[in-house]
Amino acid sequence: MNDAFLPGNGFDTYEEQDRVLMGLSGSVRSGVAVRILQQQGFAVAAAVVRLADTPEEHAAVDAARALAKKLDVECVTLNAEALAGQDAEAARFAALLTAADKLGIQYIATGHHARVELGSDGVHTVSPAVDAALDESAALAALPQNTLSRLLLPLGEFTATDVQEMAQDFKVNGTV
Repeated sequence: MNDAFLPGNGFDTYEEQDRVLMGLSGSVRSGVAVRILQQQGFAVAAAVVRLADTPEEHAAVDAARALAKKLDVECVTLNAEALAGQDAEAARFAALLTAADKLGIQYIATGHHARVELGSDGVHTVSPAVDAALDESAALAALPQNTLSRLLLPLGEFTATDVQEMAQDFKVNGTV
């Protein structure tokens, strides 16, 4: 991977210690997203959203909390069972935004492969990821402006190979 694409090499655009609440899963890509945000100067807190009281959801929470511990970031569990009837993506973003507001955190982030761009008209739009094979922009396209204006998607600029190389560099192991 070309060093010019690594965060920290002119990639930072945010003030030192702006805060971001990262929607964390136990995946390698969410761990890489945390490290990218940290290199960009963010103080990262993590949250895992639990939509149901099921063994699968409990396992996902445990995996995210284990990753947060390894990354040495604080992680809270957001019990969002009341939102379970909604679209899962919309419910997770609603829970993240509510928690960020309560914690006084300006930005939220996830490990989705897509990009948020601000148009000259002041409207935020979801754009495809650089790596078309990983693109998840369609799943995020319906998010409202108040969510998009606060959403950071650090993986959208990178290919699968870039993410794998960063995972090795950052010593983030597990499943992508």
